[in-house]
Amino acid sequence: MRKNVCVIGAGPSGLVAVKELLDEGHSVTCFERSTEIGGVFRSGVGADEAGAYDSTMLTISNYMMTFSSFPPPENQERRFWSAGEYRQYLLDFTEKFHLGPTIQGGTDVLSISKNDDGGYTVEVAPTDDPGKRVAHRFDAVVVSTGTHRVPNYIDLPGQEDFAGEIVHSAHYRNAERFRGRRVLCIGIGETAADVVNEIAQVAESCTLSVRRYQPIVERYPGGGAHTNDAYTSHLLHSVPLAAAGAFMRFGMRRNKSRGRTGAAKAVAAWNSKNRHFFHHFLTKNEAFIHRIVDGSLSVNATGIERLGKDYVLFKDGRREEIDTIMLNTGYVEDFGILKDADITDVRRLYKHMIHPALGTDVVFIGWARPAAGGVPACSEMQSRYFALLCSGKLKLPDPVRLQGLIERQASYENEVFHGNPQLRTLVHYNHYMIDFAKVIGCSPWRPAVFLNPRLAYRLWVGSQMPHIYRLFGPHSDHRTARKAIMGVPTAFGAPQALAILTVSGVSRVLIAMGLMKPDPKY
Repeated sequence: MRKNVCVIGAGPSGLVAVKELLDEGHSVTCFERSTEIGGVFRSGVGADEAGAYDSTMLTISNYMMTFSSFPPPENQERRFWSAGEYRQYLLDFTEKFHLGPTIQGGTDVLSISKNDDGGYTVEVAPTDDPGKRVAHRFDAVVVSTGTHRVPNYIDLPGQEDFAGEIVHSAHYRNAERFRGRRVLCIGIGETAADVVNEIAQVAESCTLSVRRYQPIVERYPGGGAHTNDAYTSHLLHSVPLAAAGAFMRFGMRRNKSRGRTGAAKAVAAWNSKNRHFFHHFLTKNEAFIHRIVDGSLSVNATGIERLGKDYVLFKDGRREEIDTIMLNTGYVEDFGILKDADITDVRRLYKHMIHPALGTDVVFIGWARPAAGGVPACSEMQSRYFALLCSGKLKLPDPVRLQGLIERQASYENEVFHGNPQLRTLVHYNHYMIDFAKVIGCSPWRPAVFLNPRLAYRLWVGSQMPHIYRLFGPHSDHRTARKAIMGVPTAFGAPQALAILTVSGVSRVLIAMGLMKPDPKY
């Protein structure tokens, strides 16, 4: 079947959706509000728009942020790209697969509504001429406007009395405007880790307020040669969460006193204050920890009692004079563009993308955010699946089974990520990708792979980068995928791999004996 499909948004998720739909022979029109592609990575971000800041470095390595159909340049080392480098990658990806003709930039999507005779009407208007509305009919619609679009402005007690400035990190570009100020930063995440780090270096004083000690992962754990996502392997995934958590707590206690650097010790001290390491989103950026070490940043985790005209009073009685507040409080989901379904929780969508009442008519791509691993990889799997559904090569489970899968996977995510209950987009990268690969038919684990023992070893011990799901299955490119996989070194040697395998085996025996808690079922 050939369908006429609308894709809304030309960020990473929208671009890969276009590419996969074109691969399946569908007709695609992509509407993008900006005149540039790239979403938050585009260069022409306005001061009042969410976008990358000047010094942005990705927290996922180049091999995890790229799509399986288009690896990094051959023999490039595994490292973290800048926002500019990733933007160029997206431009190259667009050119490589001839996506440009499908994209209509400078176009606002005003509404999506279901037609009585089938399909959907998408009403759009030029951003520079809002009155010039045009309606287009499509067989299906992909919403890929992204999760980093509408800043979450929280209400603080006593906020009406505060005389200073309140800003959101969505609009942060650099620290210059905070020079010499007394700044209160609220919340910590991957962007916040950089924002707080930079502000603390130029501010008169800087205080970080957090509700919990969110787990921190160093960009290069232990100061080693491997990026943090080198450890997203099938091997480590085989270790039950209870055992992994116990070993992590042991390691943190050890590193508090025996870490190689002051920063490593400080990361361990921070993580030791949260017993549930693997039950949160992992902040894969330790930049702000260096400011704690040098004393330019203080941390309060007791909560804010109230604000005054020029101060903040914490619940432990501590009072700090401030004139600026930086909100690192994330974003809110906004699905108001869609009139025919009420979506309040993406965990009520199959694979964070398909609403039972909408089926394949309207899908959402880009709302699966892995605790470890990259959004683009998850979006690519969603896009491959949707394109095959549109072609009729795959079918959705029947309504009863579909609802059952949604309930089971949402229950898993609620239990595993109980540390961040408000982050409804969170998924477990390994489970999400492995299960999706089975659904699509692109799992690398099949008899043919064992004809090449070196490749099989890399698949088991190496990072679970998206390219392993392009070895086999629909639109596979075995040669390119294999070259990418074999070109990236593994983080574990044979002795370490054997030790981890032993821990996994012993843990499963303990679970069978009822002496260790089993993982919830995905």
